[in-house]
Amino acid sequence: MTFRHAHLTDARAYLDELALMGKEMATVNPDQKIETARSKIMGAVIQDILPWIEANLSDESIRVRNVTERSGYGHWHFQRVFRKQTGINLATYIRIRRIVRAAFSVAFTEKEIIDIAIENGFSSQQNFSRTFKGYFKVAPTIFRKTCSGREGMFSALTKDIRNEYAWIFFERVNHLN
Repeated sequence: MTFRHAHLTDARAYLDELALMGKEMATVNPDQKIETARSKIMGAVIQDILPWIEANLSDESIRVRNVTERSGYGHWHFQRVFRKQTGINLATYIRIRRIVRAAFSVAFTEKEIIDIAIENGFSSQQNFSRTFKGYFKVAPTIFRKTCSGREGMFSALTKDIRNEYAWIFFERVNHLN
């Protein structure tokens, strides 16, 4: 095969590939193309905003409105897209991240419960304890005594929330470092 022939073969293969891609693109509805592009953009926006949420979880004033303003999108639009992309609403995401971070601290640190509550954006120990008990079925003090720093007990006590919200349940190491 000559040099010129090899390049022609490569060029033909490339053109065949382009033709095939063109046929595939022609079968996709133009609205679908736009929706796919929008979905990718919003997915990127959400991935970009999640670290900001994480960094601000200790701020009790962080609300859905703060997050939607930060995103640059309309309040209701961003919430709809967040739910579509993640499967849960934004307020639930914030609450779950706070309570999961707090559970790690309760189980694996010696910090006072009130300090853990404040570090995780709860306005009071009472509010924190009520929310904690709602998710883990025991008060934070009982949770701490039961876990006593043992990962096996922690896993058992957090099984339900981990199963329901597996994608936002981070490793203990990520929280404590």
